[in-house]
Amino acid sequence: MENPPLSSQDHLDTLDISSYKILCVDDEPNILSALRRMFMLSGFVVEEASSGAEALQKLEQEEFHLVLSDMQMPDMNGAEFLAQVRERWPKVMRLMLTGTADLNTAISAINEGEIYRYLTKPWNDEEVISTVKSALERYALVLERDNLLELTKQQNLSLADMVNTLEEKVKERTAELSNSYQELRGSYIASVKAYSTLIGLRDSALLAHSKSVADLAVRMAKAANCSQNDTQDIYIAGLLHDIGKIGLSDEALSNLSKGVGGYSKKLYEAHAKAGHDCLSGLYEMERIALYIGAHHERFDGSGFPNGLKGDAIPLGGRILAVVEAYEEVQIKKKDVEQLSSKDAALLIHDYSGTAFCPEACQLLLKVLGVVPVAKKIQQPSTELISTNDADDADEQINKPKAIEPSKPPVPEKETAPQNNDVLIKNLLTYSELLAAVAKHPGAQVFDERDQPNGYLWVRQAGGINNANPKLVKWLGEHKFLLKAEKGWFLPVL
Repeated sequence: MENPPLSSQDHLDTLDISSYKILCVDDEPNILSALRRMFMLSGFVVEEASSGAEALQKLEQEEFHLVLSDMQMPDMNGAEFLAQVRERWPKVMRLMLTGTADLNTAISAINEGEIYRYLTKPWNDEEVISTVKSALERYALVLERDNLLELTKQQNLSLADMVNTLEEKVKERTAELSNSYQELRGSYIASVKAYSTLIGLRDSALLAHSKSVADLAVRMAKAANCSQNDTQDIYIAGLLHDIGKIGLSDEALSNLSKGVGGYSKKLYEAHAKAGHDCLSGLYEMERIALYIGAHHERFDGSGFPNGLKGDAIPLGGRILAVVEAYEEVQIKKKDVEQLSSKDAALLIHDYSGTAFCPEACQLLLKVLGVVPVAKKIQQPSTELISTNDADDADEQINKPKAIEPSKPPVPEKETAPQNNDVLIKNLLTYSELLAAVAKHPGAQVFDERDQPNGYLWVRQAGGINNANPKLVKWLGEHKFLLKAEKGWFLPVL
C-alpha cells in the first residue's frame, strides 16, 4: 500500500533544522539576544550582526541559509541590505523584521530585496519559528530543484555525448558494412568475369555468342520495363547461359545441336542443368541460375530439362530462349546463305505461342525494329482427296514439272487432316522427321550438323523435282527452307 503524500505541516515536521544556519541582523543588542535565544531553543544554528556591513562580511566568510534583518538601521537600512543579499547570494532566504508598520517601507523591502515574508515587532515566537521553517523548506525545495536541473543538464550532456559516440559508431559500422559490401560485390563481379573467361578459354566462338545473347537480352529486359536488378540478372544469365558446356568434350560440343532424341537430348539437358547447379549456391546467383536452367524450356512445354510450360518459365528464361534461337539461326553454315537479322527475327516469330513466349517474341521484334508479317490463314477444305486426285499425284511423281530453283514449290490444295496427317505445331523432333520422310520413297534425311556449319537436310533421289508434293508441303509446314538443287534444310530445331 502506498503512503499518502505529505502535507505542508508534515514537511515542516520532517525538516532537519539543525542543518540550516540563520543570520540575524539588528542594531539593537537586546533584539539580537532575544532572537538568538528563541532560535537556539528551537534547535537552529544562529549567528548575529549589528549592521548591514557586518552581515555582508559574515556572508562572505560563511554559508547561511536564511537572513532575518531589521528595517530601521543606521548607514544601511534593511531594504538596502537585503537588496545586496539578493544580488550576491540569490538562494539565501530573506525575511524582514521591523517595529514600524509603514506600507511604503514594506513595499520597498519587497521590491528591492524580494523578501520572503514581512514580520512586525513585537513578534509572536511561534509565528516567527513557523515562518522561518516555511522559508527553509522553500529553500530546500529550490535547492533540490536546482540540483535536479543540474543533474538533468549533466545527464543531457552525457546523453548527447553518447548520441555523438553512437553516431560515430554507426558511421564507422556503416563504413565497414559498405566496405564489406564493396568487397563482396567486387568478388561477385570477379566471379562473373572468371566464369566468362572460362567459357572463352573453352571456346572463343562460344564466348562471342554468349556476349551477343547477353547484349540483346538486356535490351529486351529494358523494353519489358524490368527492374534494374532483374535486368542485371538477365544480362549475367545471358553471358553465362552456356557455362554448362565447358565440362563437355570436343566431340560432345560438336554434337550438341543434334535435336532432342537419345544421346543428344541428354547432352542438352546436361549442359542446362549443369549451368544451373554450378551457380545456384553462389551469392546473389539464385535467379541467374534459374534463368540459365530454363533457357531451353519451351513455351508449349516441349522443352527441357523440366518441361516447364507458359508462365511457369521465368521471364529471364523465356527471353534467353528467344535470343539464343535468334542468334543460332544467324550463324552461317555451309551451302546456305546467312539469314539477315530481319529474316531471323521473323523466323523466330513464326514459333510464337508454340516454342517461344509471345511476349518475348514481341520484345525481340520491338528492340530490332522489325514489323511482323501478317499471315493469311487458309481454312482447310472439308473434302477428302479423291481417287483421281491421288492418281494425279502419282502421275506428278513420274512426270515432275519444272520448279524454279530459288522458290519453294507451291503446296497442293489443303484437305481435311487425317489421323496420321495432323499438323504438328510444336518444334519438330528428330525421330518425327525420320518417320515422316520414310513414308516417301527416294527421300532421305542427311544430318550434317556434326560438321562445321552443317544443317539438317532432306534430299530427294533424282533431285528436288522428283519429290512427292505431299512431302514438299509437309516440309514447308515444318519450316524447312529450299536450297536450289540441293534439298531442304531446317535452320532451327
